[in-house]
Amino acid sequence: MQSYLQKLAGQLTESLAIPAYRWLWFNSILGSMRLIGLFVVRGWLVLELTDSAFWVGAAPAVRGLVQILLGAFIGVMLDRVNRKWAMFIAEIGSSLSALAIGVLVLTGQIELWHVFAASFFEGMFIAVRWPAINNLILQTVGQKRVLNASAAQMLGFNVGNVIASALTGWIVTRFGIANGYFFAGGTGILAGLCILFIQGDYSPKNVIIEPVMDSVREGLVYIRSKPALVWLILLGFLMSLLGWSNLTMLPVLSRDYLGTGADGLGYLTAAGAIGSLASTLFIAGLGDYGDKIKLVKWAGIATTAGILLFSLSRVYAVSLGLAALMQAGLMAFEVSLTASVILLTSEKMQGRVQGIYTQVFGFTWVGGVILGSIATFTSVPFAIALGGLTIGVTLLILWRPMDQIKISVQ
Repeated sequence: MQSYLQKLAGQLTESLAIPAYRWLWFNSILGSMRLIGLFVVRGWLVLELTDSAFWVGAAPAVRGLVQILLGAFIGVMLDRVNRKWAMFIAEIGSSLSALAIGVLVLTGQIELWHVFAASFFEGMFIAVRWPAINNLILQTVGQKRVLNASAAQMLGFNVGNVIASALTGWIVTRFGIANGYFFAGGTGILAGLCILFIQGDYSPKNVIIEPVMDSVREGLVYIRSKPALVWLILLGFLMSLLGWSNLTMLPVLSRDYLGTGADGLGYLTAAGAIGSLASTLFIAGLGDYGDKIKLVKWAGIATTAGILLFSLSRVYAVSLGLAALMQAGLMAFEVSLTASVILLTSEKMQGRVQGIYTQVFGFTWVGGVILGSIATFTSVPFAIALGGLTIGVTLLILWRPMDQIKISVQ
């Protein structure tokens, strides 16, 4: 155990020793505090406004739809502009929309459509942030450290996740929903400021300007020419639609099935974040692990088991542990999948492929509508379990084709 911890410390130091990456890592902690803070406070606000599982799932779906619609076009943009400044604008823009909702809640003028409008802007900025940060990871650490740096990035994300989940629930319970939004927006502003300290040139190299639709089409053709990318992006789509989307149902599950309030929701979200943190620590300690596809497959199996067990629990203490298991699988899957997609893509096509790949994660929030609709006619636990079963069956079908995927590191 001691030797593993020493190895882990060495692996993390390897990436964090790079100054530019270190600021990107600080950004990840603070940026996740904004994202997760918004997740907790928005879900509770919509539940109070509507008392409906459908609307709790539908409110963030606007974000997902915008992310899906803009993803490919954002990818083209990122192949033409400085990725550092694109990410800075995305961080600040998303934070300002959160602060605006906080003001509306504080003044008693909040309506459901305001939440939908904020989700629209959040989706637009997230569509820029995710592919930009993946591109910046590659540019700051190089190909050989991508898996390690991606895991370290998610480690930072989950540190912020744990803090923000518990703290936002506590803030909402003690000081009200408006202050929950102010907390999320404030941490987002700090995340944006971290970007300003990243030194170096992050403009794309050898840019050839061509019509936007031609660039989007080129990205799609490139992905279609690589079956490995097709399989991995398909799995990412499914995990977003039916795996990560479970989180949108946590406000309803917490209140109606586990008997907790906003603080209980925060602790449940924090428990999941602790599971994510544990899995990213494990992967970060692996260093440049060769068989990344094996990680993807077994993380998918762990996720399926976690989702099914979580859907069965009606005891809050047990659900805390199962939320950790479920999100440990989800995060391990995402880290290994993202590293694999980056390494399978040429430098010239990184922006376009990452833009399309980011569209996949927009389906997390669209999946919330699907789960909310199923839950309206059945129950939230049934909707969650159905999603987990679908993921497991699909993974078994693709198990052998995925064995053919080979990843080389230059």
